[in-house]
Amino acid sequence: MKTPLSGGYLEALYDVLEFLSQVRETDEERVWSRVLEKLSVALDAEASTYFLYLPRDRKLIARYSLGVSADRLGELPIAMGEGVCGWVAKHHEAIIIEDAYKDSRFLSKADEITGFKTRNILAVPLMDRLDLSGVVELLNKRQGCFSAEDMRFAEAACRLSLVLLRSLRFEAMVTKVSSYHSSVLQNLGGGFLAVDLQGRTVLINPAAKKILSLSPDLPLNLPAAQVLQHVPEMSDILMQTVATRRTVKRQELRWKHEGAEHILGYSTLLLQDPDGNTSGAGITFQDITQFKG
Repeated sequence: MKTPLSGGYLEALYDVLEFLSQVRETDEERVWSRVLEKLSVALDAEASTYFLYLPRDRKLIARYSLGVSADRLGELPIAMGEGVCGWVAKHHEAIIIEDAYKDSRFLSKADEITGFKTRNILAVPLMDRLDLSGVVELLNKRQGCFSAEDMRFAEAACRLSLVLLRSLRFEAMVTKVSSYHSSVLQNLGGGFLAVDLQGRTVLINPAAKKILSLSPDLPLNLPAAQVLQHVPEMSDILMQTVATRRTVKRQELRWKHEGAEHILGYSTLLLQDPDGNTSGAGITFQDITQFKG
């Protein structure tokens, strides 16, 4: 049966939380270096390393270390499945190794390169939802071996860090997109409305609010179905675009509002983040009722 974290771990976790609450940057390597420092102190580890995962090469690269040379470790790219951290990366599972040299998964070449003598290991995969972003490895607990409670603490701290980084990336993406397109959207004669992958509004320009009779003070980050209660068809179109990743051009949508029928001409598009990944969907539209009379 799992037991709650003891007072010492909770105090260390509060320290991590305090640090994370002050983070305002999306430099992941810098964030993980600080988290690694706090984990090393909390778990009394002689050394530790943050490995970045490179999806294209399917390899792990040492980016930051305490107690061992990151530069030297960086000369040894670790393939998926190779060594302890490669095993953790492949299986997406945290692990404790009580005697490194008696475990067939241990990569002794790393000790040969750095001159460090590894006794025991605690390794945790960094999973951003279903995507692997790296591995944190702690070496040589000074008193005894790493425990199951140590592993629970490390996993909790890493999960909190991943949630924070995901939130910061999203905020940065929205800010960047909003800033870049702000002047265009504000002066666009037609309506434009965009949602993220969860269907929450991230952009609504003034023309869209006017055409759809929405409040000028309508806040963002609301479910599209809530914002478009009187135009549910538009919400369905946006969510279908998100789900299928398929767009359309020059389509028509008929809807009624306060007893009057309106016809919108619309096209859809996919939104992308700075890395080129799909981050949501948008719809541009005009009220063409007067041309269809």
